[in-house]
Amino acid sequence: MDLKIPPLVILLVSALAQIELADYLPIYSFGTLPLWIPILWCAIGCVVMLLGVVEFRRKQTTVNPMKPDEVTALVTSGIFKYTRNPMYLGMTLVLVGGTFYWSEVSTWIAVIFFIAYIHYFQIKPEERMVEQKFGESFQAYKANVRRWL
Repeated sequence: MDLKIPPLVILLVSALAQIELADYLPIYSFGTLPLWIPILWCAIGCVVMLLGVVEFRRKQTTVNPMKPDEVTALVTSGIFKYTRNPMYLGMTLVLVGGTFYWSEVSTWIAVIFFIAYIHYFQIKPEERMVEQKFGESFQAYKANVRRWL
């Protein structure tokens, strides 16, 4: 399953799962939050994703997560100084915004699924390929910058 399903598809499936979980598996509603809270989380997530894409474009390397072997540069600048995976972090923040929108504890299941899937079937294979390509440079980067936050 490594690198088989595009992360945006996993994000969409997870977001749709949140809707279904909120409707059909209500565990505990933590009350309606003001609309600006989920909007803010989603906006922050989108900005984090965009900053990652912009940095990849600046370094003229691929943003296609399905083909990490096409990476031409190790990007360690910009938002990549703080997280090795800003696009996946941003997607996670969007899902957290969805959880706050639905105000239902069960929607966290979709967030946990997304994180687990992306971690094991996207990030780990990507990092193996990047480490093969950039060796010690990637190891040093990995030692100084966390995978998520």
